[in-house]
Amino acid sequence: MSDSRTHLTRQPAPAAHPPLLRIGCVPYLNARPLIEWFHTPECDANAQVDYVVPSKLADMLREDRLDVAMVSIIELFRNPSLRIVPDISISSDGEVKSVRLFSRVPPERIESVALDTSSLTSVALTRILLREVYRRAPRFLSHPPDLDAMLSVCDAGLIIGDLKLFDTPVPYVLDLGALWKQHTGLPFVYAAWLARADAPEAPLLDALTKAKRWGMEHRGEYIERWAAQMSLPAERVREYLCRIVHFDLDPSKWEGMRLFQRKCFEHELIASLSPLRVFGTE
Repeated sequence: MSDSRTHLTRQPAPAAHPPLLRIGCVPYLNARPLIEWFHTPECDANAQVDYVVPSKLADMLREDRLDVAMVSIIELFRNPSLRIVPDISISSDGEVKSVRLFSRVPPERIESVALDTSSLTSVALTRILLREVYRRAPRFLSHPPDLDAMLSVCDAGLIIGDLKLFDTPVPYVLDLGALWKQHTGLPFVYAAWLARADAPEAPLLDALTKAKRWGMEHRGEYIERWAAQMSLPAERVREYLCRIVHFDLDPSKWEGMRLFQRKCFEHELIASLSPLRVFGTE
């Protein structure tokens, strides 16, 4: 899937057209159950969906080019004007498979890390876990997500979103979701729908809630299609979307998210601790 493709879904209203919802989404497999509804005949929303990587989505929200985006959760910490849409996330309670640090040396000897330029939250998570778990403060280098190139210039490389790297012959692989769970005992929230405070509240909440409900009901039917689109084994996709990735935002995930926010502040990755505000409640 290209990260620059735009899809338009416009449905006529009997009286006045509903407001256009400007939606941004990551171009990764883990978002498919939350966004596919917008490309089906069942969709009754007036929506424009843009697919771009997390770092660009954050810029588009700040520039008022989007109303809402499925974007890295750290953007909520950095931009207090944003609101989190309730009950929806991309998270894991342990291993996540798609956020991993690949290393040529044992983790306790890592001195340099190439960081996926597509990522925001996972970059912060890497810094925190290396410092707290392995007592490492390596040199960090931003790098396009090419693992061979990353490991040619650094001891380790962070890659997000790529399930094709399961069998990569690298000596050490750290699943950051599993490591966070081991370190804190809590789930980890990677991304959520973050909305501008001035976004159209009722139609946006209605559309995103319908999209999630549809995705949870139909994801099993779409496994083969999504696997083919991404050239992945169907069973790997099934395990990932039906067992590994969580799409809710329950109290334990809120607890994990607040802990991550505190750690980001303690590690000077965000400037301040701000209240996490819920869209549609203020």
